[in-house]
Amino acid sequence: MSEYRLEVNGTIGLSDYANINDYMNIIGENDKVVISIGPGDAHNVEILTNMLQHNGLEIAIKGGHDDGRYYITAYRRGDEFKG
Repeated sequence: MSEYRLEVNGTIGLSDYANINDYMNIIGENDKVVISIGPGDAHNVEILTNMLQHNGLEIAIKGGHDDGRYYITAYRRGDEFKG
């Protein structure tokens, strides 16, 4: 099981969403990804959550912290990985 981390800072544009979507392809079965989104970017959380689910990942935790950042933890189960 691998764990990936993706830190998003600043404004997310269309090309950034495409890059993040491509990044989801490297997440294999039984892997986990933690995405950290900068303060003030909470409006992007729903889009990223939908992207993760569309790529076959399950959202385990979605929430903010005292530092103002928003965190999404997702994983891909081995029996659901379609590569």
